[in-house]
Amino acid sequence: MRPSPAQPHAPRLRLPPRWARKVVKLRHWILMAVPVGLLTGLGVSALETLCNRVLWWHIAAAAVPWRLLAPILGLSISGWILARLNQRSIAMLNEVVLDYHHPPDAIQPRRDLMAMAATVSTVGLGASLSLGGPSQWLGTRLACYLRHHLRRIRPMQGLSQRQVLMVGAAAGVAAYLRAPLTGTILAMETPFRRDLDATAFLPASLAALLAFWVHGLLVGSSCPLPFTNVGMSGWRALLGSAAIGLAAGILSRCFQRGALWARAATDPLPWQLRGPLGGVVVAATAWLAWCWFGDTWTLQTGLPMARQMFAGHFHGWAPLILLGLKLVAVCATLGTTGVAGVLVITLTVGTVLGAVLQPFLPFGLDLACAVAVCAYLAANYNAPLTGVALALEWGGVALLHSVWPAVILAAWIGSGLANTPAKTRHSRQRPPARPRPPQPPQPTAGAYSHRPGPS
Repeated sequence: MRPSPAQPHAPRLRLPPRWARKVVKLRHWILMAVPVGLLTGLGVSALETLCNRVLWWHIAAAAVPWRLLAPILGLSISGWILARLNQRSIAMLNEVVLDYHHPPDAIQPRRDLMAMAATVSTVGLGASLSLGGPSQWLGTRLACYLRHHLRRIRPMQGLSQRQVLMVGAAAGVAAYLRAPLTGTILAMETPFRRDLDATAFLPASLAALLAFWVHGLLVGSSCPLPFTNVGMSGWRALLGSAAIGLAAGILSRCFQRGALWARAATDPLPWQLRGPLGGVVVAATAWLAWCWFGDTWTLQTGLPMARQMFAGHFHGWAPLILLGLKLVAVCATLGTTGVAGVLVITLTVGTVLGAVLQPFLPFGLDLACAVAVCAYLAANYNAPLTGVALALEWGGVALLHSVWPAVILAAWIGSGLANTPAKTRHSRQRPPARPRPPQPPQPTAGAYSHRPGPS
């Protein structure tokens, strides 16, 4: 009996090596992004609950004298913490940028806990700052701690420190702003002034979505400001958007100079005087707002005042006066011993700026405020894509048509507090230029001539 001929084997499906490497990298990214997103969502929710719903909720319900004393106490406590750390101030966004360009060699739990305590005392007791920067900073710290304790796991060894920091930063901003796309883009635009790093876009997006989901379950997912999907087209609308962008860029530069002046003016003072002095200035602005407009609008983030601006409850000179009082309160907090961020402050100031400019524009009040918010955000952080993403995520496509011209002009003019030396001294790494082949020397006629001399 003759043996049957061997049957040919079926062809096997083999992935190309390049795609195999991408699949392995995707697995590493998912194993990192999922725990970072969940942990950051929990951390930001706990921080916001402690500051807003535990401390500030009780202070805001108290009598006006207690509300005026709260920022003095908060800035005094944060000044004491800064003295224990031997630091003049803590710029949390600047630290995120520094850690990106120069990854830390070791973690410092004691210092990070004290910095977070200073943030809670600043924001929770009513000083005029917000939790946007601390949320981004907290996301990066939690990502670093997670990578440090899980560094021996093989998937974690294939991830760079910069990618881990970017994933944590995106998750922190996305959770606090209730905007995962905006948080991801802001994290990519943060390290550089005129560029962005999109190497970790996929894991950063996944972590941002998870942090947004966790924060929405624990705290809430509603937008902080009531954007509407309304826009205008035409030459008048284009000129109005350009006017808002111009004003936002100029205001960003003035805000930076005011904060730097306040810091320089209080540098000679010891922390025992610097903290209470900043608290007294903040309390004075709140007292004036209470006397003139019926409430202490300049304390803490100012989001209730921004919502009242959208609703049209302030008319005439009131928006301009409140804008000046709020800027003074923020500069006093930043220039003394305040430890927090200005991200949500940027949204509040942008809203009031839109209410100031609205009588001179062809826009309605809600459209003018929304365009000014996105433009001032782009100017103060040099993040035009972030301003566009915020308009798209909180409003819609119709709002995007009016926001885009203002964002472009504001980002081109503006130079806000986000442009720290850690951000402006670095540029994206470019591949080295190819070496040119050596060329034979050519005879020259003189020291300033590059043409061959006469024979």
